[in-house]
Amino acid sequence: MVDEEVKNTTEEEKEEQPSELTPRQWWLYRLIKAMSEQEKKLSIKDIVEYQTKYWEARKLPYGDLYQFKETEGNHSNCPAIYDDVHTINECDRIDKIVCFKNNQFYIGTERETIEYHNKLMHNVCRDSHKAAIIRQKISQDGQMKLFTYDLVEISQSKGGREYHEAYINHETLLKENDKLIKEIEKLQRDLQLQKNESKMWKERYYAVKGGQS
Repeated sequence: MVDEEVKNTTEEEKEEQPSELTPRQWWLYRLIKAMSEQEKKLSIKDIVEYQTKYWEARKLPYGDLYQFKETEGNHSNCPAIYDDVHTINECDRIDKIVCFKNNQFYIGTERETIEYHNKLMHNVCRDSHKAAIIRQKISQDGQMKLFTYDLVEISQSKGGREYHEAYINHETLLKENDKLIKEIEKLQRDLQLQKNESKMWKERYYAVKGGQS
């Protein structure tokens, strides 16, 4: 049934597929469009199952198959589908927009497409804010601090860094490690001296006690 739905393409789809899309991405677009025309949304599992049957029937390369993971990874059960959808939406030879929400894929109505666009813009603004903070930290590297983040003057703070440090400085780390090693060695020497001194006083105690008996 799905095969027939995908085959029943419009004249637009019968044109040569865009060169920037792979056969798998083109197939995915046609599947989502065909199901959306019946007001059906596809889950990740649906897409994987449809593709497996389609590929097996035509003995197509298994390397192109989507892999469904029972346990979600970083973003979904199949990140490759999301990557392909992004590529499809970036293709200027395809007019329609593939939307996805709650791990379901579909060609959206006007309202759904606007909501999808607004969501993308929200993500862009959020990422831009993150990037601006990182850029500010980079620009501050090496600059002297006047106050700690608790608004205490650096000169009066205990252990506060005098300069902004945006990166890992390996030379600084080596110096700090050398300093720590020297402090540990000093503690070990002090501990050994205390042990020797304790042993000496213990021997004197027993010597005096033995002379009195």
